[in-house]
Amino acid sequence: MAPSVEPMNKPTRKVPTIPAATDVVEKKAYTSADRIKLLQGAAGIYFFFIMYGRMQERIFQYKSPSGKKFTAVWFLQFVDACCNVAIGGLGRQWQGYTTGLPQATLACVGFEQVLSKYCLSASLAAGLSFPIATLAKSAKMVPVMVGSLFIGGQKFGVRQVAQAAAIVGGTSIVTLAEGGGKNKSNSLKGLLLILGSLACDGLVGGQQKKLKNQCKEENKKLRSYDLMFWTNFYMAIGSLIAATAFSELRQGFRFCRENPVLAQQIIKFGICGALGQASIFYTIANFDSVVCTAVTTTRKLVSVLISLAEGDGKGLSPAGYLGLSVAGAGIVGEVI
Repeated sequence: MAPSVEPMNKPTRKVPTIPAATDVVEKKAYTSADRIKLLQGAAGIYFFFIMYGRMQERIFQYKSPSGKKFTAVWFLQFVDACCNVAIGGLGRQWQGYTTGLPQATLACVGFEQVLSKYCLSASLAAGLSFPIATLAKSAKMVPVMVGSLFIGGQKFGVRQVAQAAAIVGGTSIVTLAEGGGKNKSNSLKGLLLILGSLACDGLVGGQQKKLKNQCKEENKKLRSYDLMFWTNFYMAIGSLIAATAFSELRQGFRFCRENPVLAQQIIKFGICGALGQASIFYTIANFDSVVCTAVTTTRKLVSVLISLAEGDGKGLSPAGYLGLSVAGAGIVGEVI
């Protein structure tokens, strides 16, 4: 019997490696369908939230015939959340809904979101100018990315960080260049409130990423109107409790009854906010909170420009055009 011969070069089997949990996940390329969805969500966010921002500014600029200003901020948040619950409920009936969603995480998102919105409105009521408040909120991408990193476990590549820096930096340049157009006072209380709003934004971004991960693990589809309905349901509960505790519910109703012009603005504010929120949750459900924040940040840029144009009618300064170009480059990088 011939002796067996071992092969001289025994082939080795290459085992595919699994990326470690700490690897950075780069943004995947968008398909044509993804781009259409992103443009649809962005169009809704731009249109409805530009109107929403204008209504919000007018509400806190309004003075009654007796010279009183509207200060029932929790009442305003309650009306806003109820409009969103109504639109979200109709959307669930049309789109369908998923049962058994993580209610604890949804409650955290809702309570943190209503705190963020309250702090923004309260900062305006405290005398912070609309351009400066918008400047601070334009930095929302930073806490959202931090929250998504530490709470949601999301990782970001160099390109995503560069895009965030371009959007935030460009928007900041524009608002700093044009921020004095309305000559409003900016109180320390208002500045502290807007910082509190940013802190809540970071928590919300992390919880939203955590929610999507939980739904993926449990093999449950997170629908946009489910997210809108349940988030605002808990926002309505939180704002109702706060409005009752601080005696703002009765105060808000009485002020609206005595000032029907303001009541109409609050109704328009709620409707525009609800339709804008539908666009936001559509974008979050199809992408993530960071992509959505990139769109809402540039929308804030447009709102500031409209606000400044209505204030003094002046055009952009050279620094303003520079900031607009930088922010535009960041958002274009997000879409392509």
